[in-house]
Formats: sequence, structure tokens, C-alpha cells
Amino acid sequence: MASGQQILYRKLQLALDRRQREGRFIQPASPSEVQGTIDFGSNDTLSLSSSGVLSQAFLHQLGKHPDFTIGSTSTRVFEGTRQYLADIERDLATFYNAEDAILFGSGYDANVAVWSVIPQPGDIVIFDELMHSCARQGMKNGRAKAVEFRHNDCVSLRHRLEEARERSPGVAEGKQVVFLCFESVYSMDGDEAPIHGIIQLASETLPLGNYVLVIDEAHSNGLVGPSGSGLVRHYGLEKEFAIRVQTCGKALGSSGGVVLCNHTIKQTLLNYTSNVVFTTAPSFVTVAAIRAGYESLASEDGDRRRARLQHNILYTYRLLTNHPQWQEVKRRGIIRLPTEIGWHSREFKSAIFAFITQTGKARYLAKRLQEAKFWVNAVEFPIVPKNLGRVRVTIHADNTEEQIGMVVQMIMGWAMEQAGSETGEPERMARL
Repeated sequence: MASGQQILYRKLQLALDRRQREGRFIQPASPSEVQGTIDFGSNDTLSLSSSGVLSQAFLHQLGKHPDFTIGSTSTRVFEGTRQYLADIERDLATFYNAEDAILFGSGYDANVAVWSVIPQPGDIVIFDELMHSCARQGMKNGRAKAVEFRHNDCVSLRHRLEEARERSPGVAEGKQVVFLCFESVYSMDGDEAPIHGIIQLASETLPLGNYVLVIDEAHSNGLVGPSGSGLVRHYGLEKEFAIRVQTCGKALGSSGGVVLCNHTIKQTLLNYTSNVVFTTAPSFVTVAAIRAGYESLASEDGDRRRARLQHNILYTYRLLTNHPQWQEVKRRGIIRLPTEIGWHSREFKSAIFAFITQTGKARYLAKRLQEAKFWVNAVEFPIVPKNLGRVRVTIHADNTEEQIGMVVQMIMGWAMEQAGSETGEPERMARL
């Protein structure tokens, strides 16, 4: 007779085996695979972590507080809110030009908290179909109805807004709230939300003003705006958003998440959010790393890094779009880049380049680059749809023009091989 543990392990292994057969198995890269490669994969876009800048700023924080204790020792609803934590929340509110701020262990935790607790029964959440899974998880936990609109599609959004107004008397009468949820920059495609268009649509469709804008700035935080304070501040739209979610695990190079809001929303999160009430408050070490990141952002070096990153992004686009075979491999459907259209006219350019390949080919392009010691990430089903597998290349402030040039040449070389193998003329494609 098998034990309960044996039965459990067998069931789990059968599920994993099935997942592997279906091509959905996720195998994280080992440290030895990544070690010694040039970083075109991580979210450390300003190179604060890899350069050692963040480490030095962190050690400086420790030196300023020699009597620190490692742990917060308690939940925030008891004595876990130490002065150091309270101080950074005050300072972050100032940095982002917000009324208040509350710190979470991660951006994922922050989004789950917001969407689990803030929308009330009878409210409606309308969200972009490519919203991160953490927001979706929060909506599943929450008590408001949630519906999606097509990605970055203002026509689809208008339809959803009109539908909410027509089908909900509470919305039509201005008694219930419509939440509009989207990201500033999307992690899989690297494209920017039409922020101004969304704001205009909301005000036109809901003239009573009973809507609330919520934005996740995970992939714009640190990279744009005064001292890297995000896309909303870059456009001067702070007053339009009731909630902004910022993460510290991308450009800031550490971990954590911040919800920018007013005092009422903060108190609601402190009172009703399970991952605040029932967990230990952030430790001194966690908060020190976060503060170190923000001090680095606001420094002259932070300004230089943002400028260098934008230079590198522009350089990458120019190399790609001016490559003599780029139009040909696009025409043949070998590879495409969603953010190529209009890249030269965009005020802020994302560091994410999503090279969408033919179905099932992304892993092979990624392997080619990894074998050459350039670390990139293949993103395939189930993270993205089966026909939209891609290699995500992330540009960093400390990448050199030589490194970028080599990556572009390797991507184009692989793409030309694919085109040549389709026609049986690899030599002709190589000469195009």
C-alpha cells in the first residue's frame, strides 16, 4: 500500500510529465549557465545592481545606522512599523508627488493587495488583456466584476466603458465606480500604454467622473520622469491617478513594491490586506536596499545612467532597422518586433525588445545567443500564446555599443539562416 506522500508525489510527477509533453514545462536557468554571460536578459536596466553601485549605496545605509536590527520582528498591525520604514514611505510619497505610500514585499504583493481589497461590491474593473498575472489574481480575490479590453485598443476600451454605463444603473447614476487598470509599459511586448487616450475616454464616457485610474509602472519606474519617478510624473499626470504601483525589482535592482495613494486607501490596505496583516513587516535590510536604490536614482549618476540607457536603446533600433536584411526577414515572417512602428517618434523608449519568431523557434534563437555568451530569455507558451513565442532582449545602461552590435548581428544572422532554409537558398540570403 502506497503512503500518502508517495501518492502525492506520483500525482505531481504525472502532472509535470504531462506539462513537459505539452511543451509547457518551465525549467529555470541554473547559475552556472548564466555566470560569465553578458546581460541582455535581466531587469537590471540601469545596471545599478551588476555595476556594484547599489551595493555601495546599501553599505552606506548600513554605515549610517550601525545600531540596526536585522528583522522588523512583527507584523505592521502590531509593532512592525519601525521608524526607518515609516521614513521611507514618507520620502517615497514626496519623491513621486503622492499624498501617501505603502511598501510591500514585492510588486506582485502590491498588485494582489490593491485588487483584492480596494474595488468594492458593485464596482467594475476594466483592465487591459495583457495585465500582469498579479493584478488578475487580485481581481479573482476581490469583490468587483472584472472585464478586459483588447490590448492598448481605445476602441475596445470605449465599448467596455459604454457597456458598463448601460448595464449598471449604479455606474450610470454615478453611485458605483469604474476602475481602469493598465500598465505604463508591458513586459512581454515592451510597448507603452496610450495614457492620454485612456484618460480622455474615461472623462468622455463617464461624464459624472465616477472612474478611478490605476497604473502599474513596473517597467517605467526609474527610467523616466524627474529623477526616474516614472511615466506618470514625466507627463505631469499625478493627480489623474488614484493609485500607482511601483516596483523596486526592475530598474532599482533590489526587491519590493510601493503603492502610491491617499491616506484613506493606505489605511484600507493596512486594515484589510492579508499579506500586510498576517505577515512580518519589511526588514531593515530590505528597506535599506530599497532606499539605496532610490538614492542612486536621484543622483547625478542616475541621470547619466538613464541617458546612457536611452542612447543604447536608440542605437539598437537604428542598427536593426538599418540592417540590409531587416525588411526581408520581416516580410517572410521570420521575426518581427512589436515596438518597431513609430519608435523614432516616441518620447520614452522601453528597454524591452521582443523578437517574435515563427512558432516554436524562439528557444533556438535564444540558445544561439546564449552559446555566444549573451544572456537573453526565450518566452514561450504558457507565458505567451503558442504562436507568439519570442526572445526578449533587454538593453542595459552598461551594455556597450560593441556588445549591442554583436547581438543584433547574431539575431539577423540566425534570421537569414531561417529564411534561407525555407527557400533552399541560404547562400543568396547571406549576400542580401
